[in-house]
Amino acid sequence: MSAKIMDLIVISSFVFPVTAGIMRYRRLDAAMKVFALFCIFYFAVEIVEFILAIMHTNNTSESNYFVPIEVMTMCVVYVLSTKNKRIKKVLSIITAVFLCIWLVDKIYFEVPGIINNEMALTSRIVIVLLSVVTINVNMKNLDHPFTDEPIFWVSIGTLIYSAGVAVLIGSINELAKLGLSVFNSIWYINWVLEILCNVIFTKGFFCKAKYQI
Repeated sequence: MSAKIMDLIVISSFVFPVTAGIMRYRRLDAAMKVFALFCIFYFAVEIVEFILAIMHTNNTSESNYFVPIEVMTMCVVYVLSTKNKRIKKVLSIITAVFLCIWLVDKIYFEVPGIINNEMALTSRIVIVLLSVVTINVNMKNLDHPFTDEPIFWVSIGTLIYSAGVAVLIGSINELAKLGLSVFNSIWYINWVLEILCNVIFTKGFFCKAKYQI
Protein backbone atom coordinates (compact mmCIF):
# COMPACT_ATOMS: atom_id res chain seq x y z
CA MET A 1 0.00 0.00 0.00
CA SER A 2 1.44 3.38 -1.01
CA ALA A 3 2.14 6.09 1.56
CA LYS A 4 -0.39 8.44 -0.05
CA ILE A 5 -3.18 5.88 0.20
CA MET A 6 -2.28 5.17 3.81
CA ASP A 7 -2.26 8.91 4.52
CA LEU A 8 -5.78 9.15 3.08
CA ILE A 9 -6.96 6.27 5.27
CA VAL A 10 -5.49 7.91 8.36
CA ILE A 11 -6.97 11.30 7.49
CA SER A 12 -10.35 9.65 6.88
CA SER A 13 -10.23 8.15 10.38
CA PHE A 14 -10.33 11.70 11.79
CA VAL A 15 -13.88 11.98 10.46
CA PHE A 16 -15.10 9.71 13.27
CA PRO A 17 -14.04 11.75 16.33
CA VAL A 18 -14.79 15.02 14.51
CA THR A 19 -18.32 13.87 13.65
CA ALA A 20 -18.87 12.47 17.15
CA GLY A 21 -17.61 15.68 18.74
CA ILE A 22 -19.92 17.83 16.63
CA MET A 23 -22.93 15.57 17.23
CA ARG A 24 -22.42 15.45 21.00
CA TYR A 25 -21.00 18.94 21.50
CA ARG A 26 -23.89 20.40 23.51
CA ARG A 27 -23.85 17.44 25.90
CA LEU A 28 -20.11 17.51 26.54
CA ASP A 29 -18.43 19.04 29.58
CA ALA A 30 -15.95 21.90 29.17
CA ALA A 31 -12.90 19.64 28.83
CA MET A 32 -14.47 17.51 26.10
CA LYS A 33 -15.74 20.58 24.24
CA VAL A 34 -12.16 21.87 24.01
CA PHE A 35 -11.03 18.44 22.89
CA ALA A 36 -13.75 18.31 20.23
CA LEU A 37 -12.54 21.64 18.83
CA PHE A 38 -8.97 20.33 18.91
CA CYS A 39 -10.01 17.24 16.91
CA ILE A 40 -11.49 19.52 14.24
CA PHE A 41 -8.31 21.61 14.18
CA TYR A 42 -6.12 18.49 14.02
CA PHE A 43 -8.21 17.20 11.11
CA ALA A 44 -7.76 20.50 9.25
CA VAL A 45 -3.98 20.44 9.82
CA GLU A 46 -3.77 16.88 8.49
CA ILE A 47 -5.64 17.89 5.33
CA VAL A 48 -3.42 20.95 4.79
CA GLU A 49 -0.24 18.92 5.26
CA PHE A 50 -1.50 16.23 2.86
CA ILE A 51 -2.33 18.81 0.19
CA LEU A 52 1.07 20.49 0.60
CA ALA A 53 2.77 17.10 0.30
CA ILE A 54 0.91 16.36 -2.94
CA MET A 55 1.98 19.76 -4.25
CA HIS A 56 5.57 18.91 -3.26
CA THR A 57 5.58 21.90 -0.93
CA ASN A 58 7.52 21.75 2.33
CA ASN A 59 5.05 21.30 5.21
CA THR A 60 7.53 20.98 8.06
CA SER A 61 6.69 24.46 9.35
CA GLU A 62 3.09 23.42 10.02
CA SER A 63 4.28 20.27 11.80
CA ASN A 64 6.78 22.15 13.98
CA TYR A 65 4.27 24.80 15.05
CA PHE A 66 1.62 22.16 15.74
CA VAL A 67 3.81 20.67 18.49
CA PRO A 68 3.36 23.45 21.12
CA ILE A 69 -0.29 23.93 20.14
CA GLU A 70 -1.01 20.26 20.83
CA VAL A 71 0.75 20.30 24.20
CA MET A 72 -1.02 23.50 25.30
CA THR A 73 -4.41 22.21 24.19
CA MET A 74 -4.02 18.88 25.98
CA CYS A 75 -2.98 20.77 29.10
CA VAL A 76 -6.17 22.86 28.92
CA VAL A 77 -8.27 19.72 28.39
CA TYR A 78 -6.69 17.98 31.37
CA VAL A 79 -6.83 21.06 33.62
CA LEU A 80 -10.54 21.46 32.89
CA SER A 81 -11.13 17.78 33.61
CA THR A 82 -10.02 17.93 37.25
CA LYS A 83 -11.10 19.95 40.25
CA ASN A 84 -7.84 19.35 42.11
CA LYS A 85 -6.11 22.73 42.24
CA ARG A 86 -2.72 21.20 43.04
CA ILE A 87 -2.91 18.96 39.98
CA LYS A 88 -4.05 21.88 37.83
CA LYS A 89 -0.92 23.73 38.95
CA VAL A 90 1.33 20.73 38.28
CA LEU A 91 -0.06 20.28 34.76
CA SER A 92 0.32 23.99 34.04
CA ILE A 93 3.92 24.10 35.30
CA ILE A 94 4.93 21.06 33.22
CA THR A 95 3.41 22.67 30.12
CA ALA A 96 4.99 26.07 30.84
CA VAL A 97 8.44 24.48 31.19
CA PHE A 98 7.97 22.67 27.88
CA LEU A 99 6.91 25.87 26.11
CA CYS A 100 10.01 27.65 27.40
CA ILE A 101 12.19 24.82 26.10
CA TRP A 102 10.37 24.87 22.76
CA LEU A 103 10.81 28.64 22.42
CA VAL A 104 14.53 28.49 23.16
CA ASP A 105 14.94 25.62 20.70
CA LYS A 106 12.91 27.50 18.09
CA ILE A 107 15.06 30.62 18.36
CA TYR A 108 18.52 29.08 18.64
CA PHE A 109 18.55 25.49 17.42
CA GLU A 110 15.75 24.76 14.94
CA VAL A 111 16.83 24.21 11.34
CA PRO A 112 14.28 25.71 8.89
CA GLY A 113 12.69 23.28 6.46
CA ILE A 114 13.36 20.21 8.61
CA ILE A 115 11.01 18.48 11.05
CA ASN A 116 12.26 19.09 14.57
CA ASN A 117 12.39 15.48 15.80
CA GLU A 118 13.95 16.47 19.13
CA MET A 119 11.02 18.70 20.10
CA ALA A 120 8.54 16.22 18.63
CA LEU A 121 9.98 13.55 20.92
CA THR A 122 10.03 15.92 23.91
CA SER A 123 6.40 16.88 23.33
CA ARG A 124 5.37 13.22 23.28
CA ILE A 125 7.13 12.59 26.57
CA VAL A 126 5.43 15.65 28.09
CA ILE A 127 2.00 14.57 26.82
CA VAL A 128 2.57 11.07 28.22
CA LEU A 129 3.36 12.65 31.59
CA LEU A 130 0.28 14.89 31.46
CA SER A 131 -1.91 11.91 30.51
CA VAL A 132 -0.57 9.67 33.28
CA VAL A 133 -1.10 12.36 35.91
CA THR A 134 -4.64 13.00 34.65
CA ILE A 135 -5.62 9.32 34.58
CA ASN A 136 -4.21 8.77 38.06
CA VAL A 137 -6.12 11.73 39.52
CA ASN A 138 -9.44 11.48 37.69
CA MET A 139 -9.93 7.75 38.06
CA LYS A 140 -9.73 7.84 41.86
CA ASN A 141 -12.83 7.73 44.06
CA LEU A 142 -15.31 7.37 41.20
CA ASP A 143 -18.81 6.14 42.03
CA HIS A 144 -19.25 4.73 38.53
CA PRO A 145 -17.09 2.74 36.07
CA PHE A 146 -14.06 4.72 34.86
CA THR A 147 -14.87 3.57 31.33
CA ASP A 148 -17.92 5.85 31.48
CA GLU A 149 -15.65 8.88 31.85
CA PRO A 150 -14.94 10.62 28.51
CA ILE A 151 -11.61 11.97 29.77
CA PHE A 152 -10.47 8.39 30.46
CA TRP A 153 -10.70 7.54 26.77
CA VAL A 154 -9.02 10.79 25.77
CA SER A 155 -6.17 10.14 28.21
CA ILE A 156 -5.76 6.49 27.20
CA GLY A 157 -5.84 7.26 23.48
CA THR A 158 -3.39 10.11 23.86
CA LEU A 159 -1.12 8.00 26.09
CA ILE A 160 -1.05 5.06 23.67
CA TYR A 161 -0.31 7.24 20.65
CA SER A 162 2.26 9.48 22.32
CA ALA A 163 4.13 6.57 23.91
CA GLY A 164 4.20 4.67 20.62
CA VAL A 165 5.35 7.65 18.59
CA ALA A 166 7.95 8.55 21.23
CA VAL A 167 9.50 5.10 20.82
CA LEU A 168 9.48 5.42 17.03
CA ILE A 169 11.01 8.91 17.01
CA GLY A 170 13.53 7.94 19.68
CA SER A 171 14.77 5.05 17.55
CA ILE A 172 14.45 6.79 14.18
CA ASN A 173 18.21 6.91 13.56
CA GLU A 174 18.59 3.20 14.24
CA LEU A 175 15.58 2.40 12.06
CA ALA A 176 17.05 4.44 9.21
CA LYS A 177 20.16 2.25 9.28
CA LEU A 178 18.02 -0.78 8.44
CA GLY A 179 17.21 0.64 5.02
CA LEU A 180 14.40 2.72 3.52
CA SER A 181 12.05 -0.22 2.87
CA VAL A 182 12.33 -1.50 6.44
CA PHE A 183 11.99 2.03 7.83
CA ASN A 184 8.80 2.66 5.80
CA SER A 185 7.34 -0.68 6.88
CA ILE A 186 7.94 0.03 10.57
CA TRP A 187 6.54 3.55 10.18
CA TYR A 188 3.15 1.97 9.43
CA ILE A 189 2.94 1.53 13.20
CA ASN A 190 2.56 5.31 13.48
CA TRP A 191 -0.40 5.28 11.11
CA VAL A 192 -2.02 2.33 12.86
CA LEU A 193 -1.65 4.09 16.22
CA GLU A 194 -3.26 7.22 14.81
CA ILE A 195 -6.27 5.27 13.50
CA LEU A 196 -6.59 3.39 16.80
CA CYS A 197 -6.55 6.64 18.77
CA ASN A 198 -9.27 8.17 16.61
CA VAL A 199 -11.46 5.14 17.35
CA ILE A 200 -10.74 5.50 21.08
CA PHE A 201 -11.49 9.24 21.00
CA THR A 202 -14.78 8.55 19.24
CA LYS A 203 -15.72 6.15 22.03
CA GLY A 204 -15.00 8.91 24.54
CA PHE A 205 -17.46 11.27 22.89
CA PHE A 206 -20.19 8.63 23.15
CA CYS A 207 -19.80 7.86 26.84
CA LYS A 208 -22.99 7.77 28.91
CA ALA A 209 -24.66 11.17 28.81
CA LYS A 210 -25.54 11.12 32.53
CA TYR A 211 -21.86 11.60 33.33
CA GLN A 212 -21.70 14.62 31.08
CA ILE A 213 -23.59 17.90 31.11
